[in-house]
Amino acid sequence: MAAYKKVALYASYQTGDTLPGYVRFALSHLAQTDFHVVLLTNERPLSEESLKFIADNDIELFLTQNHGFDFGMWHRYLQLKVQSPASNGSLGAMGSLDRLLVLNDSIVYFQDNFAKFFAEAEKREADVVSLTQSGEITPHLQSFFLYMKQPALGAFFMHLFETPEQEDFESTVRLMEVGLSEKFAEAEVSMDSIYRTKDKPLFASQELIEQGAGFIKRKLLQRRFTFSEKKHFIRMGYKKLLNVDYAGIIKSAGLAPDFDETWIPTPIDSSLKHGADLVWEGAFDKVGWPLLRTAIKAKYKMLGKTLEGDEYR
Repeated sequence: MAAYKKVALYASYQTGDTLPGYVRFALSHLAQTDFHVVLLTNERPLSEESLKFIADNDIELFLTQNHGFDFGMWHRYLQLKVQSPASNGSLGAMGSLDRLLVLNDSIVYFQDNFAKFFAEAEKREADVVSLTQSGEITPHLQSFFLYMKQPALGAFFMHLFETPEQEDFESTVRLMEVGLSEKFAEAEVSMDSIYRTKDKPLFASQELIEQGAGFIKRKLLQRRFTFSEKKHFIRMGYKKLLNVDYAGIIKSAGLAPDFDETWIPTPIDSSLKHGADLVWEGAFDKVGWPLLRTAIKAKYKMLGKTLEGDEYR
């Protein structure tokens, strides 16, 4: 592998032998920057058309096992490159690395803002810059987009190589994503985000779109929520956000000229299941959660313990 100074690692889990349009859009525009772009995706046969797209855009393809989510893919690629022979330092083929961008396909970029993101990240004094940051669990940068400058790389590699790949999503968020910001803080790596929102980022998609961010979480478009996530929305007072027409919102905001409307991910639940969900969501919002909240507050009051959380106010 050539020694690149700037590398972008785009992690994507997909089924089938093609690359979705929104993935191709992100990859093609990343390839137009001065970053060497690597597509890390689960092992499977890819169509000739997909392979031609990858070759035409000078994208490196890394097929790997489906384990450990995006952090697992980044880990396996970087470990391989670090261990590869090179004459430029102990980091192997990554020895001359100066900028590292890690991102994944959990975000749909419907406008080409990568050059703007990079320029803004370079303006910031911080060593690592994300698009958004979250205060849930503990304040941390969200890992769907992390722009790391050279001072942040050591802590990132250490965290990635020392922390075992996780089997489930919640552990990945807690140990890998939140844990990474904790590792950065311990190593005195400064952190910042490009966008700030009044609401938590999960609930602030429309606010981000109005700020011109040009991206949205794919799960919002697909209504791809677990039962626990749906309850979380309701407990925090955001039930209506579970059923917003996000596709309509991003169309109104304006798609890039080369972003085809058909590339917007569509809901994965059937109309029957969606109708059933609307019924229990309404019941839980109006009756179930108020009763549960009252019972929890009474329990903590009886035990003389402080109950924290905006949802209990």
